[in-house]
Amino acid sequence: MSNELRFEGRVAIITGAGRGLGRAYALALAGRGAKVVVNDLGGDVAGIGSDAGLAEAVASEIIELGGEAVSNSSTVVTEEGARSIVDAAMKEWGRVDIVVNNAGNLEPGGLPDLTTEGLERHIDIHAVGAFNVTRAAWPAMVEQGYGRVVVTTSLSSFGAG
Repeated sequence: MSNELRFEGRVAIITGAGRGLGRAYALALAGRGAKVVVNDLGGDVAGIGSDAGLAEAVASEIIELGGEAVSNSSTVVTEEGARSIVDAAMKEWGRVDIVVNNAGNLEPGGLPDLTTEGLERHIDIHAVGAFNVTRAAWPAMVEQGYGRVVVTTSLSSFGAG
C-alpha cells in the first residue's frame, strides 16, 4: 500500500507555472492525479512582456504524460486576470480545490539602483497577485466545503546590482 498523497478528482491552479518551481508544482500535482490550470503570463524575469507559449507548453507536457491540463496566460495583477484563471478551472472542470500562488519576478538590480516602479511591479506580482487569485477562487472553495491555498513568494527577491 502506497503512502503517496493523491489528488484524483481535485483541480489545481498554479500561477507562474510556465517554468521553474511553478512548472515543477504543476507536473507533480498532475502526476498525482490533479487536473491542472497552468497559468503563466510568460513575461521576462522582471515580469515584463507576455508569451502564452510558456503555459501552453507545460499544459501540453502534462497531457502528453496522461494528465489533464489547460493553459491560461492571464495576469495575476488584475482582478479580471485572476477571475479569468479561476474561470478556466470552473469552465473546464466545475471546481477549484487547490491554488498555488507561485507567480513572481526578480527585479534585475539591487539597491540603490532599484526603482520605485520596479518595487511596485514586484509587490503587484508577488503580493497583489496572490491576493487576487485567492480571492477569486475563495467562493468556489467555500461553496464546495474544501480548498487549499499555498503561497510561495518573496518580497526580498531583488537581483544583485
